[in-house]
Amino acid sequence: MNILIVDDEPRHLRGMAGMVQSMRPDARVTTAKDGEAALALVREEQPDVVLSDIQMPNLDGLAFLQKLKEEELKSKVVMVSAYNLFEYAQTAIRHGAYDYLLKPVDRDKVELLLQRLDQQLAEEERERGESAEMKQRLELAASAYRSRLLHQWLSGELPSEALEELKEWPLLTRMNALILTEIRGSEQLQAQALAEQLEQRMSAIGDVCVFPLQTVPIENIRLVSVLKLECPSGLRKKELRSTLMGLTKEWRSCGFASHGVATVDEHEQNLSVSEGQAPTMYLQAEEALNYAFYEEWESVVVFDQALGTTSGVFQLDGELLFEVLQEPSLAKAEAMCREAFANLASQGRTEPKLMKNYASLTLMKLKSRTSGIIEQQVGSALAGTASSDIPACLTSAKLMELMLGSLADVHKSLTERKQGSGELAVEQCLGWIQSHFAQDLTLEMAAEQFHFNPSYFSTLMKSRTGRSFSDHLTEARMREAKELLAGGRHKIYEIAERCGYRDTKYFTRIFKKQVGLSPEAYKHTQRPQAGSGDKS
Repeated sequence: MNILIVDDEPRHLRGMAGMVQSMRPDARVTTAKDGEAALALVREEQPDVVLSDIQMPNLDGLAFLQKLKEEELKSKVVMVSAYNLFEYAQTAIRHGAYDYLLKPVDRDKVELLLQRLDQQLAEEERERGESAEMKQRLELAASAYRSRLLHQWLSGELPSEALEELKEWPLLTRMNALILTEIRGSEQLQAQALAEQLEQRMSAIGDVCVFPLQTVPIENIRLVSVLKLECPSGLRKKELRSTLMGLTKEWRSCGFASHGVATVDEHEQNLSVSEGQAPTMYLQAEEALNYAFYEEWESVVVFDQALGTTSGVFQLDGELLFEVLQEPSLAKAEAMCREAFANLASQGRTEPKLMKNYASLTLMKLKSRTSGIIEQQVGSALAGTASSDIPACLTSAKLMELMLGSLADVHKSLTERKQGSGELAVEQCLGWIQSHFAQDLTLEMAAEQFHFNPSYFSTLMKSRTGRSFSDHLTEARMREAKELLAGGRHKIYEIAERCGYRDTKYFTRIFKKQVGLSPEAYKHTQRPQAGSGDKS
């Protein structure tokens, strides 16, 4: 409670102020020495209660009351006087006093007075709150009703008897441009505030009126702007587009804004619409808004008949995509995906739903193709992106982000699987070479044996062991040749055949290159007591 105490006697003023403050420690208590000072304070601070003496210099209590009444100041005034005269009380009450106290003031009576004031002020506060809430509800109801009428009119569903109610907006029948604006992605949007901003900005281009299609805070807001342009020429359309793009950037903190625009053909003689044309323009603006999905339009799409009439061909081979996802680099798969969807988009003129359908289908096919190969959670994520995230995405950039993210997950899973299986395959291949080196082995035979691409298998073996398949095969053969030569029981040509070489001279050349000695010399160094040894 905010209480002002007025008295020209300093001792009485201090005593009353101290008493009230002790009774109401949380109250704000101020003082004034006469009626003029009190009036100035009431004007400035509007206290809840004024405890005022009647007889004061400059402006007495009764005159003070009259001033408050004239200026419609609502403070509750309690008169305090030493004169126990009924006519003073009557006069004070007649001038609007809340109550009357006699000096010397009784503390208990002051407490009872303050209690009554507390109750009345609380009740008035509650009534003001209910009144304000009721007023807001009525305003919202009226605004919602107008928005519903507008939406019915634009949709061609407004009953003829309700047309009269639209006459307060004459611009509706004079417009030659209609803009449908959508702001998505925030739960704190105020439709009316955004409508006012849009109307203020568009007024620089022509006569404009902006209507929210809903009046309560909601995640997605739609605004309809009807304009009367001097002439919707190419220059005017460019200016309109530039204005909307600028506003979209300003609204980024509110959410993602986009605009669909429909205009009367500039070649038509009558550049205003009839009541029958308005629904058509609204549908055109709505269709144009749908294509703001594409970044090419920079959030503003002006309707033309070509929208949706061209459909690019979707060329993304699922099997080829699976193959390139197994390569060490993801770049080729990403490039294939970008190119396929760019061709399908046809520079932003393909129905966005078709883009989303192909994106979802691609991921579902990829999930099926990699089933049992990649981790189960990666496959589940593909299904979730295809069924939920892609249908809900607002822009083609977001769609591509989802696609490339999914490809990256699959590529990572395939790579990790290959790395795990590759270690085992290399180890098994080394054992296989050791067991089959006498045969005419080739890299292609080994890759087929362990289910790898020859080029990849060659790289894998080199990266894991530091040597090529040919190096390992030669090493296995030379190891066997050394043992046979050291045994001294076989001729050189026999050893060559047993080590997989059909040409003895070629075997001799390879052995000397690897060991530094010819097979004959090596045989002698290993068995010096055997004399000259065998000859081939």
